[in-house]
Amino acid sequence: MCRACFGNHHVWRLPLAGGGRVFMEFHSYMGPTFFRDRACLREIDGWWDNAEICAALEWFVARGKVA
Repeated sequence: MCRACFGNHHVWRLPLAGGGRVFMEFHSYMGPTFFRDRACLREIDGWWDNAEICAALEWFVARGKVA
């Protein structure tokens, strides 16, 4: 069962420029947490060094925090 099923978490699926996807939880105070799977079990460490993920986050914020 995924983390979104346990509580009031919404998991966003963001497209990457290379054709892949990442999953993200976004908290208005804590910011984003990125995962490789929808179940939010495989967290992406050091996502800020990945230009594709940073571009996807900027796209998400520019759209008003909706995917």
